[in-house]
Amino acid sequence: MSEAALDTAELAIEAPSDAATRSRLYGLFATALQFPQGDIGAALADGELYAAFADTARALPYRYTFVTPPLRDARALGQTHTALFDAIGSRPRVALLEARHDGAPPEQQLWEELLRFYRYFGLDFSAGGARERPDHLLTEIEFMHYLAFLEAGAPPDNTDNLRRAQADFLDRHLARWVPALAAALAELGDEAAPYGELIDALARFVGADCAYLDVPMAGPQPLD
Repeated sequence: MSEAALDTAELAIEAPSDAATRSRLYGLFATALQFPQGDIGAALADGELYAAFADTARALPYRYTFVTPPLRDARALGQTHTALFDAIGSRPRVALLEARHDGAPPEQQLWEELLRFYRYFGLDFSAGGARERPDHLLTEIEFMHYLAFLEAGAPPDNTDNLRRAQADFLDRHLARWVPALAAALAELGDEAAPYGELIDALARFVGADCAYLDVPMAGPQPLD
């Protein structure tokens, strides 16, 4: 992320609150779905990152089970990530962009809405500075990580506003297209591992978080 946006994978949350736990899980997804180079690739390959997912999931204020994906070595992870998500020709095999999925508004309208969301909470990407596009999956889940982080540190009289913002963002964005992204990867089977499993876990987490925040159009329900 940009300096203004903070590096969401590194944010430290001291209070073991429900919001802090939710923030940490969004941050873990943002880390795991990056290109798996260096420490990220190593933590995926040896299962350390998956263990962090499972530990964090158990501390959530609602029922959600993280299913550990199959382990792959760092080289295979990089090859799979590139084959799935990098542009080959004009488009990637599976797009991590909200604008590329059915039901999305026109790209300019979508970007304007997302940038308004980000600016309202102090993240101005209008002149660039973000690692990815405003509608990229990583940008959107890092933003949810950031909002939950703000909630964790907010005074009691401001937490309701931050929870409403999270519910609104989920309802208008992630809950509308992440389930379809998970379905597209599921069609590829083992060829998409472990990213198919990670996106499925994200879709279920978004659905569970929607239910927790009373979003009317909740996504997939969590596993028992």
